[in-house]
Amino acid sequence: MNLCFIKIFVFLYFGFVFCIFTEEIRKHPKNSLLTASSVTFYTKVLPTLQGKQVLLVTNPSGIGNSPEKIISKFKEHKVHIHSLLGLEHGFLGLEEDFSNSAVSIDPIFKLPVYHIYKLKPNELKKLLSEVEVILFDVQDVGMRCYTYLTVLKRLMDNMNESQEIIVLDHPSPSIHLGVKGDVVYKGYENFAGEFPLPLFTGLTMGESALYYNGEHLQGKLKVRVVKIENYSRKMFFERAGIVWNTPSPNLPTLDSARNYFALVLLEGVNVSVGRGTQAPFIYFGAPWITNPEALASALESDDYYFQPVFFRPTFSKYKDTICRGLRLEIVNSNYDPIELGYNLIKTLKAQYPEDFKWEGTKKFMIDNLWGSDKFRKAIDSKKSFREFQETYLQIEKEYSKKIEKYILYPK
Repeated sequence: MNLCFIKIFVFLYFGFVFCIFTEEIRKHPKNSLLTASSVTFYTKVLPTLQGKQVLLVTNPSGIGNSPEKIISKFKEHKVHIHSLLGLEHGFLGLEEDFSNSAVSIDPIFKLPVYHIYKLKPNELKKLLSEVEVILFDVQDVGMRCYTYLTVLKRLMDNMNESQEIIVLDHPSPSIHLGVKGDVVYKGYENFAGEFPLPLFTGLTMGESALYYNGEHLQGKLKVRVVKIENYSRKMFFERAGIVWNTPSPNLPTLDSARNYFALVLLEGVNVSVGRGTQAPFIYFGAPWITNPEALASALESDDYYFQPVFFRPTFSKYKDTICRGLRLEIVNSNYDPIELGYNLIKTLKAQYPEDFKWEGTKKFMIDNLWGSDKFRKAIDSKKSFREFQETYLQIEKEYSKKIEKYILYPK
């Protein structure tokens, strides 16, 4: 009896210890309950496109991560790829800067790649007139200033009613935050601020396409969204086994994407956000920051913390110059990124009044990002974040209600 008890105790003890030391920090994708839109596309959607001329808009964050599979599967189902559309970072997602030419030839597909930001409206309309289907498949971050939403809008603006746009949907890393921020005001439209939703859209890319068609194009276009099966708005990537597919060179990890929500606003001031370093949108700083500890102390929060760093960018802002700054670590993914971005910029301006500068002269980069001059003027007027927040709370409520009918995934 005693021996049996000892055996049971030993079994339970070592089983408990094993569980402690094998606790998962994230779910393995093979154990995920989700079915990616790409799986559904290849099995159910692609066969329906036989004989169609297709414009392919993707990069390695979508089906573009396997050009060979695209070529073989499209050939198998007799679907014709007319041409490719290059996004901000190119078809392979490797470019730091916009292409200098409007069209180039892709070395794998041996097809023309059209760079949308170099195409005039009439040129884009002519290109689209030659295809029957636009296939759109890229990972997004759920923010208006992330330019893939602008690309989606411009494509839809230049389509005709006989064409179809198919959007392969992706989980959004910011969807749990809902609608946040203000809209773009007249005169402030730009490539990083054109889509007619607040800064944080509260939608996936597929839902955004449905919203734009319904609210701004009178529902005249054929929009087909290939959903993520079993996805919900409260799912987090790590817990749900969702793979983060790098959508652009400076968002290589999920941490950089979550930091981007706040630190993208630093693009509007003379501070590096770590482009050209091993930690883009993790590090931020400038040569003129001399006391990063004081900056960290002023921004202390239970939702995130900072560590002092030195870095030297190999390209972009402050290239080859030693910068001093901070490393941002998010603790609570429900943090308010607008509040952090606002208070960070406000504190930088207060602590370094002689060195701090808004980027731009006649047009300010921060105005392009926010959609108006309200953010910049609120900081220049030394308004608290709560005072500034009052300027867009009603917008958040209005758009939270407006997007409801286009939501595909439960909360």
